[in-house]
Amino acid sequence: MSRKAKEVDGENRAKALAYRDEEGNIRLYEPGQEPTIWKKVELPTTSNDSLDRPSSLDSQSEQGSSCTEHGETYTPTKPRTTSTNQQGFTFDDDLVLPVSPVPKVKAPRKRRHEMMPHDMTFKEIDQHAIRAPPVTKDNLKTLVEYLVSMTTTSIERARAFYIWITHNINYDTSGYFNRAPLKPTDPASVLVNRLTTCEGYCRLFEAFCSEVNIPVKIICGYAKAYGCQPGEDVAQNSHNAHAWNAIYLDSDWFLVDVTWGAGFVKSKERKYIARFNNAYFLTDPEVFVTDHFPCAVTSYQTYESGNEWQLLEKALSMEEFCSQVNFDQHGKEWYISAMSHQRCIVYNIEYEIDLKFEDTYEELRDFIGFLYENERKIDNFVYTFKPTEKQFNVHVCMPHVGVFRLQLYGRRMKDGPNADFQPIVKYILQCTKSFEEPIPYPTHHSLYGPMKDLENYGVENVDDKVYHEAENGEIIFSLKPAQLFDIFPRLHFHDHTIDLKAFCFVDYSDCGQFINVIVRMRYEGHYKLILFGKKEKSLNYSPFATYLIKCTKACKDGIFPDTHEYALKYKCCILEPLGMHLPPKSDVFFCIKSLCLKSVRYGKNVFTQSNDGSFEFTIRTPSEDLKVVIDGCGSDGVFHSLYSYTTVIPVDF
Repeated sequence: MSRKAKEVDGENRAKALAYRDEEGNIRLYEPGQEPTIWKKVELPTTSNDSLDRPSSLDSQSEQGSSCTEHGETYTPTKPRTTSTNQQGFTFDDDLVLPVSPVPKVKAPRKRRHEMMPHDMTFKEIDQHAIRAPPVTKDNLKTLVEYLVSMTTTSIERARAFYIWITHNINYDTSGYFNRAPLKPTDPASVLVNRLTTCEGYCRLFEAFCSEVNIPVKIICGYAKAYGCQPGEDVAQNSHNAHAWNAIYLDSDWFLVDVTWGAGFVKSKERKYIARFNNAYFLTDPEVFVTDHFPCAVTSYQTYESGNEWQLLEKALSMEEFCSQVNFDQHGKEWYISAMSHQRCIVYNIEYEIDLKFEDTYEELRDFIGFLYENERKIDNFVYTFKPTEKQFNVHVCMPHVGVFRLQLYGRRMKDGPNADFQPIVKYILQCTKSFEEPIPYPTHHSLYGPMKDLENYGVENVDDKVYHEAENGEIIFSLKPAQLFDIFPRLHFHDHTIDLKAFCFVDYSDCGQFINVIVRMRYEGHYKLILFGKKEKSLNYSPFATYLIKCTKACKDGIFPDTHEYALKYKCCILEPLGMHLPPKSDVFFCIKSLCLKSVRYGKNVFTQSNDGSFEFTIRTPSEDLKVVIDGCGSDGVFHSLYSYTTVIPVDF
């Protein structure tokens, strides 16, 4: 062989025993380390998905690590051995330069909801992992064989590993808080002790993935641990140092935190709370980076820590990381996002503030908020409403100048009306100007505005504005019914228990084409008006719209007449008189409209309908403190009470 040929052969042999590091540089494998050579194969009719469906653990080792780069597909092969090579390997012209052991780190193309559209996506895999028999739990290889025995894809295998670890490994709080020596973090020790810190969780997850050739990395940095306050500089506290994993699935890198998936540590109490958290499996990068920041940490020097592991198109700085809003577990899992305020501390608020959020994939039933000053809860200065199908707004009236914590809670539609509220996100609000005497809102642990399913109540259209002002103490709400139905209003003033039934009046105008709810307010302040109706095939009333009303001047017109059941059934519209109190021994004019009434009666006097469909008549009222009852009848000829009045001498008489 010529000298030049020998040089080429030597270069080829060096390439065969080399790999590309994270920077793309070619490096030699260490002596005795068996390299994985990637051989280019032609797959004209075979999809990547078929390569990801082995029938056994052996076939997973053979096919599970297929990798596609630059439009070419590679599968791992073992190099041929020779007795003349010091390391036991020889070069073959058919073998190509190894693809990097770390596939290109970049933002994933798929979103979490595409990988797991709902909570029950991996139900069978989860149950299988939780039911792992004790005999498998002492040997890593045996345990992995059990966990992947009913999986068909790398995603399902990763899920099985996540579920088993989060349900079987606890946090070593004694070692973490120096009450005892730290437990070893190698996978074998973690399996035996069932106690470890984040490093042990990550190493065990890495070992599981490596058994089935899923590319995996351990990432280190700082995290906003349980109890971390908005805006806190997490790098100033060594307890915030943390480690997590990145796994390569379906040609993309995804982020996983098995430690936080298993539970959390209460730092003040130095106590571990085992509580499964689904939010940290395949978390979207823009969500994960709200509480995980990869960077160099002294205690985890051997792990990945570069900004590229944020998996974002544009990486955040540490200052941006600390200041951005961090959603709680359910906020992350339900993929709630901030539309208006991305920073967790809002400065220089004057008087009021509106915050806007979006629920991208989950339909929320309720979204409420509470305000705190230090540890003291300040009630009735927050209300929430839903201006669009996917948007939620939170309005805060600042009670006074100072610094406050706003905690928001929510619950999903799919969990039912009696489900518990779950924490979503918290903010710090700094108020520099406030109203001299801010008016608190009535207590209301739900959204203001109309319900989504109005058609089930027979409502075609209703006012969707949630906050109203009544300058003269009276306001009218009009809604368009799809059909004739009964409506029942309830008015509440702040948190007083006073009965305000007589201050609401239901009126069917334009022959029932519209329903007017007239409200009179005798005190200045905030009121809550709830409109009740009956859903189709339901016997019970339930709310279909709730409004917040501010009265700046009390109404002097007095209360409405008592409206009886048949006034609603006959869909009556009374134009005059609209006051409960009538002057005694006086002539009073009445005007009532209804399509259902055939006759109206007062005492022995019966009145018939005029050509325009109205009943117009004048009566002589009785003496003081006596009732005036107006009756009506339909086609059956049976009279029923419609409205009741009381004769009272006016104050200015």
